[in-house]
Amino acid sequence: MTNPSSALRMLITYAVIIPLAILVGYLLTNPMDYGSLGFFAIIIALLLSPAFIKWYYPFLVFGLCCPAYCFFLVGNPPLWQVVTLLALGIAVVDRAMGNRRFISAPMVTWPLLYIAAMAYLTSRLTGGIGLHQLGGAGGGGKKYLTIFIGIASYFALTSQAVPKEKRNFYIALWLLTGTTSIIGDVASLLGGPFHALNQLFPSSLGQMQDVSLGKTRLGSVAGVFGGICGYLMARYGLRGIFLSPQRWRAVVFLLLFPLSLLGGFRSNLFSFAVVIILMFFMEGLHRTPLLPVALLAALLVAPVVGFFSDSLPYTFQRSMSFLPLKWDPQVLADAQGSTKWREDMWAVLWPQVPDYLLLGKGYSLSAEDFQHIGSGAFSGLGASFDASQETLAISGDYHSGPLTTLIPFGLWGAIGLVWLQAAGLFVFYRNYRYGDPELKTFNAYGLAWGIAGTFGFYFVFGGFHDLVADAAKGLGFSIALNWGICRPAPKPAFTPRIKPLPVAAPAGGELGLKT
Repeated sequence: MTNPSSALRMLITYAVIIPLAILVGYLLTNPMDYGSLGFFAIIIALLLSPAFIKWYYPFLVFGLCCPAYCFFLVGNPPLWQVVTLLALGIAVVDRAMGNRRFISAPMVTWPLLYIAAMAYLTSRLTGGIGLHQLGGAGGGGKKYLTIFIGIASYFALTSQAVPKEKRNFYIALWLLTGTTSIIGDVASLLGGPFHALNQLFPSSLGQMQDVSLGKTRLGSVAGVFGGICGYLMARYGLRGIFLSPQRWRAVVFLLLFPLSLLGGFRSNLFSFAVVIILMFFMEGLHRTPLLPVALLAALLVAPVVGFFSDSLPYTFQRSMSFLPLKWDPQVLADAQGSTKWREDMWAVLWPQVPDYLLLGKGYSLSAEDFQHIGSGAFSGLGASFDASQETLAISGDYHSGPLTTLIPFGLWGAIGLVWLQAAGLFVFYRNYRYGDPELKTFNAYGLAWGIAGTFGFYFVFGGFHDLVADAAKGLGFSIALNWGICRPAPKPAFTPRIKPLPVAAPAGGELGLKT
């Protein structure tokens, strides 16, 4: 005999699945329509929601470092922004139910909240948060969203502490997830049906058809090799790479580090060099036999590189073109041209800074700004600017950390920037100085990257919105990994030792016995 309750459940299941299957079949007739993509995304989200709710934290760490984009959502937001909002929502509900508490770190929380309030007030006073891709007349809202959601990622990351037994897993997830960016370049090179993957992972090659290894700037490929080298340094340190019995670490590092120059970015080589030097001293390697070995290797390699410098691959030469060596004239022209247009843009923009000290320009772009972008006729920039330079100037991509702070947000942005950077370096230092010995290497890596990033922001390349988001993520992960901001171990309370007074022996002998 059929169980009535089982039959009822079966009827309800069929009543849901059959209409859903018919609707999905209808939508598949036009699968790339936004309505269809959005419906499919909702279905997939509902199916994955139990797993995401249970394991939202590893999904969050993965999503924050994954370079994928949610092409099926309006505006094509990056994956890290979507994952942050979902994870923070789950964490808040979890906190409201009393399951766990957020990690308290006021030293970081206050500057982040200040920057969020400052950016919001500036947007209200300078045209609002323009989201052109959502139907707004203006633009510039993506940078505001980067700031706000970047700050939200800090609170999502500090919603729980990373268990000690899972630290190595999360460190690998944090540093190696970015290597998935190579999918976009590989899909672009393979062509055909693989191009569909570029909607999820954009290619760094753009519309290039002729790709030559060593000549074409392979940004994603270089990022993969650099990411693996960074993981080795964070996980094992320079001591664990070069002084360990595991020789494969040194071999892999020495092979992959030169390949990280395939992107042709001078800033990447500079940052890596600063991090390596800082970690060398923080790990105390200058007091080991590795110091004379490193000096001898440098003395042997430098003349060889100098002699063959103009024969190295194009991207290698471009990455090292800031060094006083002999380079190919084409490489020098490319590097010097890149530097010159930045200096020309800065020369025009720096005199405008006093106009924005009290009220910044903000990120909002009007409809007229969109019309002028790329037209070559934007007033106020001077005749020496071509269309590409005008586009960067109008959109606020000044390629200068101080300019991207002072022009959009004035002195109030500078206050928030210095406050956040000082707090961040202090947190990295405290975690390195007083953290768990098992995290000593990772905390040294974090402090080195914090110093290199701060220096590079002012003197090499930087953007205020990117710095706020990256700092919020990095500090949030460091605090979650170290269970807060580490402090010196409390000294034991001093208890004075009281010397006992001598006691006279009783009569009848030393032991008080009668004889």
